[in-house]
Amino acid sequence: MSDKLSKFSSKLGEELSKSYCIFGENSFQIQELTEEFYELAKNDAYETKEVHIINNKTDWSFLSSSEENFDLFSSKKIIEIKLVGSGPGREGAKAITNYVSSDNKDKILLITAEGLDRKSRSSSWIRSLKKSGKAIDIPPISLNQLPQWIISKGKECQIEIEKDAAILLSEKTEGNLEATFQEIKKLSLVLPNNNISLKEMAKFISNSSKYDIFDLSRNFVLKNKKKTLTILESLKVEGIPESLILWALARDISNLFKVKLSGSTRGVWGPRSYLSAVEITSKDITKKKISSSLKQIAFIDSCIKGGTKTDSWQALRDLCLSF
Repeated sequence: MSDKLSKFSSKLGEELSKSYCIFGENSFQIQELTEEFYELAKNDAYETKEVHIINNKTDWSFLSSSEENFDLFSSKKIIEIKLVGSGPGREGAKAITNYVSSDNKDKILLITAEGLDRKSRSSSWIRSLKKSGKAIDIPPISLNQLPQWIISKGKECQIEIEKDAAILLSEKTEGNLEATFQEIKKLSLVLPNNNISLKEMAKFISNSSKYDIFDLSRNFVLKNKKKTLTILESLKVEGIPESLILWALARDISNLFKVKLSGSTRGVWGPRSYLSAVEITSKDITKKKISSSLKQIAFIDSCIKGGTKTDSWQALRDLCLSF
């Protein structure tokens, strides 16, 4: 079954399917929907998760071993597969097809696919997923749609953002959802339960911090480690959540991977200085380095959610230093 984004939440409220696939062009949207899925699955006692970030050297035996190692007393588990910029390949497609055709009691397969091309979306493994579960296609948010998205997110954060104010914010962030949401969260802390007019938005933007997510992203991508750490500490002092910073860095690494594969920044959002930084670094960075960094991203996500005892801010520092 294939669902539009607007219907996804209500569909999740029904009996959980044994497999889900979330498509999208933007890592922020995918992450947001994935977290919603985990919260709902948790209500049905799915407490354990197993995350696999896919590259061309991935050993897909984890799907067959997951099926074979079923324990009568084991907890319910979610197996998450992260695809970035490409499909699972021939071996992976076969493994996924075989897995969803089997009876995997108390297990849910969740595949998140960022930047998957249309050809891959019509392949046989996708069709098998749709038969066994649900596929959710997240439509990208255009610049024209961004002000309404800002207004909606403002309501979620208990603030009412007027249309002119939303347009001003969308122009400042240039379509970057991570940076836009960061500003909305900051607004909700500075002016809780308020109506945000154009005048108040202009004042807020002019008084915004010396550093923002764009500064962090640009310096991270350029591998300016000293400056990146300075900005990271500044954002921490401001009270910016680790999850927002992680979304930004995950997006940066995903963008580097996409540009390295395609040779072009087309379809990547951000200021010109950011796009230039991505283009420069994509020429030198190796796929191995990107893969290891994505594994660090998954580890930091676990730290933030309390899955390990490692301090999440220290894990973020380690990523910035090692990238």
